[in-house]
Amino acid sequence: MVLDAPKWQFRKMGKGEMNVDPIEGEFFSTEALGSLSDALIREAIQNSLDAAMPDEKVKIAISFSAKDQNLPASSTVSYLKGLKGHLAAKESGIIEPVDLDSPMDFMVIEDFGTRGLEGDIREDEDKRTRGPKNHFFYFWRNIGRSVEGATARGRWGLGKTVFQAASRINSFFGLTIRRGDNQKLLMGQSVLKIHRCDGAKHAPYGYYGVFEGDFALPFADEKIIEQFSSDFNLRRDGESGLSVIIPFPDEDITPDEIMRAVISQYFFPILSGDLVVSISDRHNEKVLDSESIFRFVSIREFPNKEMAVRRLNFAKWCIDLPIEKYTLLKEPATGKAPAWDENLFEAEQLNYLRKRFDDEERIALRAPLWVRKDGEDIQHSFFKIFLERDEALERGEDFFIRDGVTLMGVSSLRQKGVRAVVAVSDKPLSRLLGDSENPAHTEWQERSPKFKGRYDHGVSCLRFVKSSTREIVKLLSRPSEERDIKLLRNLFYLDVRAHNENTGISGKPNEKPGDDGNGTSEPGSMAADRFLVLHRTKQGFRLSARPEARKLPKEIDIEVAYDVRQGNPFKLYSHFDFELNKPPIRASGKGIKASISKSNIIHIVIERPDFQLLLTGFDPKRDLKIRTSTSLDANL
Repeated sequence: MVLDAPKWQFRKMGKGEMNVDPIEGEFFSTEALGSLSDALIREAIQNSLDAAMPDEKVKIAISFSAKDQNLPASSTVSYLKGLKGHLAAKESGIIEPVDLDSPMDFMVIEDFGTRGLEGDIREDEDKRTRGPKNHFFYFWRNIGRSVEGATARGRWGLGKTVFQAASRINSFFGLTIRRGDNQKLLMGQSVLKIHRCDGAKHAPYGYYGVFEGDFALPFADEKIIEQFSSDFNLRRDGESGLSVIIPFPDEDITPDEIMRAVISQYFFPILSGDLVVSISDRHNEKVLDSESIFRFVSIREFPNKEMAVRRLNFAKWCIDLPIEKYTLLKEPATGKAPAWDENLFEAEQLNYLRKRFDDEERIALRAPLWVRKDGEDIQHSFFKIFLERDEALERGEDFFIRDGVTLMGVSSLRQKGVRAVVAVSDKPLSRLLGDSENPAHTEWQERSPKFKGRYDHGVSCLRFVKSSTREIVKLLSRPSEERDIKLLRNLFYLDVRAHNENTGISGKPNEKPGDDGNGTSEPGSMAADRFLVLHRTKQGFRLSARPEARKLPKEIDIEVAYDVRQGNPFKLYSHFDFELNKPPIRASGKGIKASISKSNIIHIVIERPDFQLLLTGFDPKRDLKIRTSTSLDANL
């Protein structure tokens, strides 16, 4: 059979066919997390990492046509043949018409170190029971269906739809060179809505290629492919892989936005050396690798450059850490729902980790976890957890990374001043988590149809990973069983939270112990050490001695500040917040001599073991931070 030159064609619909417009693009163009650039980069690079050849680094080249490199209108004719009328149709779904007679701007995404789209080009369904997956079929002829038992990063078969969503004409081209047979194949896809063109109703999916009836096939003519590569400035020169060309890209997709999206979502495989990404407009190229990523973060307009560099430094430490530096936890009991508790730690291991956490040392944990999919045997897997303290963080930040892909919508850590990375790459657990991901690969969802009910204690395993950072920080934040008698020579912090906004405190000097000036007190201690106890009251706090203490500090400095969202609250204290020697703040007590050494520091000399200091009058709508330093030079 003699095949025609490549063109665009949409199938004519028959009478009585179900009318269903495509919705898969909505998973990416209108997703709540991130921009269209985020979605495009997440899916494009994920597809390339899935197609990586063993022991080869994946390289991605992303380029934008400069204004003087746009495809001339005279050259676009052959690439839009058969498409113009469908795009102009009233029901096509194209919101803003594009001038197809003007020069075509375009974006190119090429991967190297990958196998290309291998598989039988004539197959219209995946009939395999064993052997390699037909990647050509799943890329071009499948949407919303993944191969059963897939363990790659993608699950939904929706990833490539982001390419058409990124185009103002909802269309894209793909040129592949296949590793197995070195064959070059060119094809295209357009996704519109059901529409009428030339008096006939057409299906929403159109193809660029050659046709046997309605069945689209890729074009393989060397001369046409060579001209195509030249017209779109492709870098591919015989290497296997895939080049995706997006004509008339969305105006919100820019080199700067792509750079930001790459760094935000793929910093981990870039730092590990598994991925290199170049971004260019043909006049200016930037190459992101494990070294240059630090430079680009430093010079770009990130919201917080210093914080971004800290994040990268921590991730680099996680990647470079040798396995012998990890702390190995116990595996949860097989066959039972896993849960975080002290039983997962060896004897004395938890106290050791708590001390390191208190000393602001970085921590690396290897957490075993059993996995069992229905109908299969138990598999023993694991994941890695990394923690560091960073006082500059106004709230905790954690990154969950599965096979190099950062799940932007997964987070559980809330404690300020802590950064965490959870890395999953072992196949059994990676498969479980991948099955729970939403189509945009931003979240792990317990009710995902590809996950729900398919694993033994699957929800508990998912929660075990997802809550790991929060639960471990809770365990490490608890005081060690061994108390440090020198604790108050240093500093301790605590939150004091008011309970009644309307309580007035008189601050009379002859108040009974425990009285807050209004005849009431808040029972229980907020914080304690071997010698002293801090109690919260309704508008402040009370400091006293532990009843069983045999010796007490002679002098104490108490520094007070309102909590702040970011930074050190004591360094950011302002006299406009309060001054301890001015109303409404009142100080009272017994068994002490007190003096205000600074506007937010009170110095006391202890005269009796049953001493008490009461400070009240603070804003009940704000949280307090208290810092105490002591001298133990004398016994009382």
